Amino acid sequence: MTKVLVQHTFWAHGGAERVFFVTVKSLANAGFDVTVYTDRKSNVKIYEDVMGEPWPRSVIIKEGKLASIGTFTVYMSLLTKLVDNIGTRYDAVVVTQGPFYPWEAPRTQLLLYLHFPPLDIEIPALYPLPQSPLRRLAKLLYKMYLALPVYAQKLAHMNMVKRAFKIFANSRFTLAALSLYVRGLEDIMSKATILNPPLIGAERLLSHRKAAKEPCIATISRFSEEKKLELVLEAARRLKGYRFYIAGGVASRASRLYYERIARSRPPNVTLAANVPESTKEALLGKCQVYLHTMVGEHFGIAPLEALAAGATPVVHKFSGTWTDVCAEKYCYGFSSTDPEEVAERVQEALEKPILAPPDHFEKFSPELFGKRMVKAVEEAVLK
Repeated sequence: MTKVLVQHTFWAHGGAERVFFVTVKSLANAGFDVTVYTDRKSNVKIYEDVMGEPWPRSVIIKEGKLASIGTFTVYMSLLTKLVDNIGTRYDAVVVTQGPFYPWEAPRTQLLLYLHFPPLDIEIPALYPLPQSPLRRLAKLLYKMYLALPVYAQKLAHMNMVKRAFKIFANSRFTLAALSLYVRGLEDIMSKATILNPPLIGAERLLSHRKAAKEPCIATISRFSEEKKLELVLEAARRLKGYRFYIAGGVASRASRLYYERIARSRPPNVTLAANVPESTKEALLGKCQVYLHTMVGEHFGIAPLEALAAGATPVVHKFSGTWTDVCAEKYCYGFSSTDPEEVAERVQEALEKPILAPPDHFEKFSPELFGKRMVKAVEEAVLK
């Protein structure tokens, strides 16, 4: 029996996990002997919440030997790979998240699902903090602390794109970023193609279109700095007559601190909820007329896709895979800056003139189609 290792490091409720879960299910259903590797703690309850079914009984989960260590977490990905031995006993490796280093399974075929390459592009903060001497020193020390794991992960990423038999990019936006990342290595692009993350429960989401929408605005997001949730608060201050909802995951200390900051500064017409189940998120998307997604440079955006399917009109930044792939540049309202006035204007337009994407738009996000393409790629890699 063909043995396949699927690597995914961080188990959460985002689009990356939908890619991971459908990959595991599809390969197991195709008859492969599947092992899942994670360098952190696994959590099959997330699979059951997202997929609505038990974890595949035949799939073995292998956790890193250092997975239980809760300190120096940025170093864990490197250290646990040095301790764990991912040898050549697999016929193929599918990486859906996390670094895969040159010394790991060197003679095994590798397939890479690319959420985004590690480009050295910094998107400016929406509200930059004053740079006092103490803050500049703290920033320098933290940069030094991160230097080794950042270098190691960049080395791993370049190794993966060079070595991969097939590279699946999650959007046109990510594919374009990959072409910049491998400039001068154009042969790599011949191995790359687009495979959008799967939309799970499409029929159920589409059924929400039958119900009347309320004039409210939903945002589903991990509570993290790069999501720029302050922009939701600023839009809400300019649209005081409407209720805004922000629901999403809080999984780390940094995430908790960011959630608390958003909670302290939110206006009265913003409601927050942390770590809510999938059913609550779906109900919110089915309820609200508009979905607001504020991240600049979003690689894909599974929540806007779910919102679009549920009949909410997304408002998103145009510099994103959300705009290119989820919205097809026509089924959403797009903004081009982080100016709260522009964002509020687009939200107002979406409330007044909602856009409904046709049902056939979601066929390319089918989990069945995703699974068939992933299984075929693994079969081709093994036969090569």
